[in-house]
Amino acid sequence: MFSPQFIFAVLILLFLSSSISVARDVEVLVESRKGIGLIPASWRGIRHGTDTLPLEGLSWVRIDPSLVVTAWREKIGGGGPGWVALERTIDSVRSQGARVFLPLPTAAAPKSQETWCKRIEDTVRRTAERVDRFEILADPTQSVDRYLDLYEAGVWAAYQGYHKASVGGPGTALGTNVLSPLMRRCSDRNLPLSFVSWRVKAQTGEEAEDSFSRVEVLLDRIDFRERPAAIVSGWAMDDRPDAPAVTLSFLYGLTKANLEASFAELEGLTWGLAAMQAYEHLGPVEIPIMFDPKGELSGVATLQEDDVRILLWAKRMSTANIFVSGMRWGRTYEYVRSVVGLRRTQVVETLELRAEDPLLLEVSVSPGSPVFLTLTPRN
Repeated sequence: MFSPQFIFAVLILLFLSSSISVARDVEVLVESRKGIGLIPASWRGIRHGTDTLPLEGLSWVRIDPSLVVTAWREKIGGGGPGWVALERTIDSVRSQGARVFLPLPTAAAPKSQETWCKRIEDTVRRTAERVDRFEILADPTQSVDRYLDLYEAGVWAAYQGYHKASVGGPGTALGTNVLSPLMRRCSDRNLPLSFVSWRVKAQTGEEAEDSFSRVEVLLDRIDFRERPAAIVSGWAMDDRPDAPAVTLSFLYGLTKANLEASFAELEGLTWGLAAMQAYEHLGPVEIPIMFDPKGELSGVATLQEDDVRILLWAKRMSTANIFVSGMRWGRTYEYVRSVVGLRRTQVVETLELRAEDPLLLEVSVSPGSPVFLTLTPRN
């Protein structure tokens, strides 16, 4: 015979498994005729180290710092294979329509400040016409004072290389406590600081907006002549079961933060490429989407001319009862439902619908399979 404790444990497990497997009903309201703004292009950035980009339509590319370190192993003013590889990558990025963000890693700084300045001046002079932003990148193993001295010397050296250079930093996680001292040093000594940059590790998907809010507080405390732009110069996350939802939530947060640019580290994002490809198929105009209850399901709704495009993701199994208002009575729409996968997005349903107002759709969304919906008018 089984003990009472064993039976109780089995019942608990059965209850938990059943509660997990049952989909939650979520009411989703979409207003198709009320644009709330353009989706900014600041999320369309990646870190990359070759001349072949994995995505089309990128706005920014951050050159992998390792390419710069390799080029710096050669003599100042030289043109060996390290410099050839770096410049080929920069040229390729530019040819594909993206802007270039070039890190200048202080981890590779020589002990001599004079040599450091010559290295920065040489690098900026070579690349100034092709690079849009130069980041004096901090090394977490350095002391804050060491970084501040390297930044101060480096930013003036950059201006020697090109008098209109756009320079900022530090490019490390906010927890390293380098950003605030850098702001104060630049304010106190009137040093150029075109942008502030930091790195983020996604865990819940809310870190993009949260980190930007923290940076805004720091910026508000200091009286800059010109307020620096804000840039997330790297974001990644650990592999986790809810990676699709967290990745898409983070991307959505990037569009809500007032950023000039952000850079996904795709090698550290299992779902990074798939999520960015899904986002690329959204329309440029965001429209209202509301969830009841909140927290079970997330998403973004957009317009591409007259097309309604909706991307939904969930952290647990959910059934979305979607009410799309603003549809024209009697108009015929092609409805396409696709499931976003890690390798590809697959169309699973295509229907021809005659519009009502609101138009009702019912869709199941599982944690590992975001859903992409389109409504395209046919008449």
